Amino acid sequence: MELIERRVTLRKLHKRQRVLRMISGALMGILLTVLFLFGWFSPLYIADHSMEPTLMQGDAIVYDRLYKHFIELRRSDMVVFRHPVSGDMMIKRIVGLPGETVSAEDGMLLIDKFALAESDYLLPADYSIDPVKVPEGCFFVLSDERHYGEDSRNPAIGCLPAGDVLGVVRVRLNRFTLFGHGE
Repeated sequence: MELIERRVTLRKLHKRQRVLRMISGALMGILLTVLFLFGWFSPLYIADHSMEPTLMQGDAIVYDRLYKHFIELRRSDMVVFRHPVSGDMMIKRIVGLPGETVSAEDGMLLIDKFALAESDYLLPADYSIDPVKVPEGCFFVLSDERHYGEDSRNPAIGCLPAGDVLGVVRVRLNRFTLFGHGE
């Protein structure tokens, strides 16, 4: 009789342990998911028209905060950074890489005096940029809406230091779109 009671007690104990393991596993999964979503990726709403037509005011995007640590940033990557004066979050497109000279004439962006094809993401615009040599460790960033001057053309922003890049835009949530490397 005592042996039967002991077996019943052990079964109840094992059942409790299994339930506790399942609960702790589920909680660990939830914790890892939250850390993944908010540690690796961060959401952001587009507050202005500077990246139209690619990103519209009110669009919700997700940017990858770890990407820059593993893969070299490239031309056409849309990067997130803070405005050096206001602290506002900004999104701009990398057009000039370290060591290059960026200029524009009659609405044509020139990299080391060669025209850069931007028709995939840019509407025609008439603008000009005096030649700027991009320092090592920095990027020349522009708005897709070239009449919007809050980018490297503005002395308050200038060439963006690579260390100031918070992340790279990967997903537009409304009007779902995935952005790849250098798009």
